[in-house]
Amino acid sequence: MRRLTLLLIGITLLVCACGYHLPGRGDALPEDIQTVYVEPFQNKTTEPFLETPLTNEVRDQFSRRRTVEIVASADLADAILTGTIVSYRASTVSYDRNDDITEYRATMIVDAVLTRANGEEVIWQGTVSWKEEFYANDDRAQQDYNETLAQEDLHRRLAQELYNSLTDNF
Repeated sequence: MRRLTLLLIGITLLVCACGYHLPGRGDALPEDIQTVYVEPFQNKTTEPFLETPLTNEVRDQFSRRRTVEIVASADLADAILTGTIVSYRASTVSYDRNDDITEYRATMIVDAVLTRANGEEVIWQGTVSWKEEFYANDDRAQQDYNETLAQEDLHRRLAQELYNSLTDNF
């Protein structure tokens, strides 16, 4: 019985000491960074209108999590987050038995940099990407709508990934 108790205590200490935490709840940002300005993201792809919804989702992620305050101008910020959508692609995923396309995969890649407002230090720099599938449709309007829904999911997931990357130490 004593061995079992010691074993359970040892396992508990080991699990508690591993440093595991939920995504987006880390403390990777310096303590003096209390306010962040999110510049409108740039879109370097041929797909129009991707940048504004992504910028809004990133701002929303910070606002929901409340680790730092999002401010309306760079003059009020301790740090500035800039980002660029460097790639967007919708490619075929599956076909039916008649060799007609049934599903696409939309992929987006974003580069981002968080710098101190004075521009003297890069706090974080990285790339995030995400993929979402959507169904093909013979009706072009319906297929465009399906792709728009996939893009909305991409924006949300990329914003979450970006936030988690910025705030986690791994």
